[in-house]
Amino acid sequence: MALFTIKPLDSPLAKAVAAPIHGPTVEVHLADSSYLPAGERQRKPTHCVLTPQFVNEAERIHNLTVYEDDVWILSFPKCGTTWTQEMVWLVSHDLDYKTAAEVNLLDRSIFLEFSAFVLNFPGDTIAEVEKANRPRHIQCHLPIALLPKQIWTVRPRLIYCARNPKDATVSFFHHHRHLHGYQGSMQDFLDGILTDQVLFGPQIPHTLDIWNVRQEMNILFIHFEDMKKNMPGVLRRVCKYFNKSYTDQQLAELEKHLSFDVMKTNKSANNSCVLELVESLSGKKVENFQFMRKGKVGAHSEELSPEYIAKLNEYTEKGLLGSDFRFKA
Repeated sequence: MALFTIKPLDSPLAKAVAAPIHGPTVEVHLADSSYLPAGERQRKPTHCVLTPQFVNEAERIHNLTVYEDDVWILSFPKCGTTWTQEMVWLVSHDLDYKTAAEVNLLDRSIFLEFSAFVLNFPGDTIAEVEKANRPRHIQCHLPIALLPKQIWTVRPRLIYCARNPKDATVSFFHHHRHLHGYQGSMQDFLDGILTDQVLFGPQIPHTLDIWNVRQEMNILFIHFEDMKKNMPGVLRRVCKYFNKSYTDQQLAELEKHLSFDVMKTNKSANNSCVLELVESLSGKKVENFQFMRKGKVGAHSEELSPEYIAKLNEYTEKGLLGSDFRFKA
């Protein structure tokens, strides 16, 4: 029996929202989810919009060896991933700012499926994870159905960062345009989000699948909005999760290091090297874009029409039916 069932996304809209960096998309469904943790409520784990290239690597990821001392940073794209990676790495590495400055975040916290969906990627990020020194820090946008099977028995540390879908969607649009080379309209992109036809989607069940198993799997579940409004509280939770204790002064210094203005200019942690990689793959300069763009809560209201805000609200409410989870604003 095949591990996954694949459904090509060939609608006009799916083709319209595909981007040059990854090409056409498909839905990837896990065929047998019986090994996944049961969770608080019975639910079918979500599929994920990915690429034919990913399908060729999906079994490698499924069978990846997982270690108990692994640290996995899980999220939907544009939900505070980079921020969470830097925070978690420093808390768990005794605030080693020297190494954090010398070794790029992409090398300290490896993006597992990066080479599996970017066309002509110059390397193999799955192999990088396999060869990485322990304890490994691994970043991943895949939903629970597509994560390595051993995660659920080995039980490494798992950290998930959630973000309000309206802000995440606007941020992802700019990311899709400037980094993925998307040439279409914002309207098509938003319609693609609303019909679950954009890469890595759909976001809401991605989040709910993790929320449903967070207690059973001892997942540290955090919100982008809390990091903006109450970083000291988030840092205390992260420290407790890693059994670390720091002075108030040390935590204040860490909060400053993690502030948006500092992170945005920190070449070791702001993913500027991703822009350089995209430029080398596309042969085009990435203009007027920084990976860490605004980092604001509620910024969607500056760019979305009332019509699309209403549509995204309705889409989110429908997606959350039957769950006690709510996104923050």
